[in-house]
Amino acid sequence: MTDPKICGIPFKDFLIRVEEFHGYRSPGILLGGIMIEEALEQLGSTPYLNVVVETIVCLPDAVQLLTPCTIGNGFLQILDWGKFALTAYDRETLSGVRVWLNFEAMADYPLIRNWFERSNANRQKPVFEEISKEILAAASNLLVYRPVHLQRALKNSQRMPTGLCPKCGESYPLDHGPACPACQGNAYYAY
Repeated sequence: MTDPKICGIPFKDFLIRVEEFHGYRSPGILLGGIMIEEALEQLGSTPYLNVVVETIVCLPDAVQLLTPCTIGNGFLQILDWGKFALTAYDRETLSGVRVWLNFEAMADYPLIRNWFERSNANRQKPVFEEISKEILAAASNLLVYRPVHLQRALKNSQRMPTGLCPKCGESYPLDHGPACPACQGNAYYAY
């Protein structure tokens, strides 16, 4: 068997990138890489790639690691739905491909299923080398994908005017209301 690749990156190099970016080798990022690869293959070439992920864990890092879509440039949107799913789409046409894990197929892959369910009897994380072999063997057998069309753009393409909050004096997007979100009672911090 030849050395596997994730999105065209040799597996050993991919693991180095994962450790540098995510901090450790993650089954979620490996699965995410396989999901991204499938989505991009189904979507085809697009200069206007955007990606939506439906979880806050691992999958956003896989997208940022393997595509030009990042939180900072706004081409990656994150929905905290707790679903290990993503949609790659063309931001001009809003047409794309949604990819998610086939839970029923996991029955044939006990390490993946235990990791995914977080149900290890001894509550220890599986050894990455073991679960990565199973993930690579399962690869696209675990994935379901369908073409989708977004109902609306998820990123506002218009520039939002900013101003100074009349209460705290900090700048904020004016579309948030008469004061910044923190001064409207939505602060996540206290002084």
